[in-house]
Amino acid sequence: MAGVPEHEISVLRTLTGYDEMLEIDRITKQYGVSEAELRRQMNGDNDMSAFVPETKETPKIPSTANVLDKSNFRFEYDPSAEAEQRRSSVAQAILCPGCGVALGIPDIRPIKVTCPECLLESVFDA
Repeated sequence: MAGVPEHEISVLRTLTGYDEMLEIDRITKQYGVSEAELRRQMNGDNDMSAFVPETKETPKIPSTANVLDKSNFRFEYDPSAEAEQRRSSVAQAILCPGCGVALGIPDIRPIKVTCPECLLESVFDA
């Protein structure tokens, strides 16, 4: 597996939000790398000898959610009645501690969340 060129990584580091998400999608397809590997390269961790695969165990570290303004995200892409019911319970938007994807969740605490992108399971107490 070939790495992503440094010029692509440096441009990606300057982006945020939706622009970053689009560029990550393009780069992962173009260079055949996973999003997790791309994020490791963005953080400067290119040493794969220290790579430890993620487990599906619930991490004990994150206890508070990185709460975002949910009005910046759109959840209306699924027109089904079930999706409408799920959207009505969304009170907050948080970032997945594993991959940084925005997740819409209710304001119930504690809450166990499984990220649909990286399948990391996290429990938030506050």
